[in-house]
Amino acid sequence: MKTSLSPSFESHLQSLLTLDPPRAKSLCVTILGDAIGPHGGVAWLGDLITLLEPLGINERLLRTSVFRLVAQGWLKSERLGRRSRYELAEQGLKLTARASKRIYVGPPTQWDGSWTVVILPKIGNHGLAERNALRDQLVWEGFGVLAQGVFAHPHANPQIAHDILGKLGIADLALVLHATDNAIAGGLPIASLADQCWNLNELSAQYELFFNRFAPFESFVQKGIEPKQAFALRALMVHAWRRVVLHDPQLPSAMLPANWPGQSSRALCERLYWQIFDLSEAYMKEQLEPDPAAIHTLDPSVFERFGGAPDKIAKQAVIKP
Repeated sequence: MKTSLSPSFESHLQSLLTLDPPRAKSLCVTILGDAIGPHGGVAWLGDLITLLEPLGINERLLRTSVFRLVAQGWLKSERLGRRSRYELAEQGLKLTARASKRIYVGPPTQWDGSWTVVILPKIGNHGLAERNALRDQLVWEGFGVLAQGVFAHPHANPQIAHDILGKLGIADLALVLHATDNAIAGGLPIASLADQCWNLNELSAQYELFFNRFAPFESFVQKGIEPKQAFALRALMVHAWRRVVLHDPQLPSAMLPANWPGQSSRALCERLYWQIFDLSEAYMKEQLEPDPAAIHTLDPSVFERFGGAPDKIAKQAVIKP
């Protein structure tokens, strides 16, 4: 039976797209990682065009985006006659896997008080360009800047720092240390520098904005939505969440201000994700063209996202009659 779209849902979705239109290339990465990845990670160009069109991405923008993603090593393509098939390349798989931990898992609940510290001494054959590149990439991974050439994170995997240094060609010019704060009574603990080393005020504002924009969708979902709407909401929400959380250093709760909005925002994202999951998957099943070279059976590991899927996810969203 053909159903009518919910005006309230559609108007709110379109207002978000108008206020903050997603970039085609970035949105394509979001959908490939979140939605298509668990189905084998392979999609025809036509599938991508169909999936992204409701989110304001036209065919021309998408073609340009996937071309750039291939050139940058994120995607690899295969030409079959007049058609093209895309999937995440090795680099894309590696970066997506690293980002997934921050998107779907969140910060560790326990912290032993240790730090990963990266120090780039003034001596050595490295210039301003290398220092700036190191700073940008470490900050992106959540490191705080303690002083010039000194970066710290309370629970980052040291291998991330080694990978960045190796990529920049300065692995033999920097120190990667496992450290423990040894401040005596009255001394200055590293944790007290959280506001100075990380821009928590801006991050807090981003979490609050995410919550205010997506909280209204819970009532829309309860009233009933269509599979197409569920997929559009899932794509836009995960994309917005990804943009915020990948800038979050994911500090231990002891280092965060009281009533940290990141916690309520993650809880909202978790609830909505599972409330619309089945409907969004139904739409995906309709749109992804069968491909014998791809595995379209849903990878069960997807149900470990956001703390694990509730047993009754199929009952949480209602198809509008």
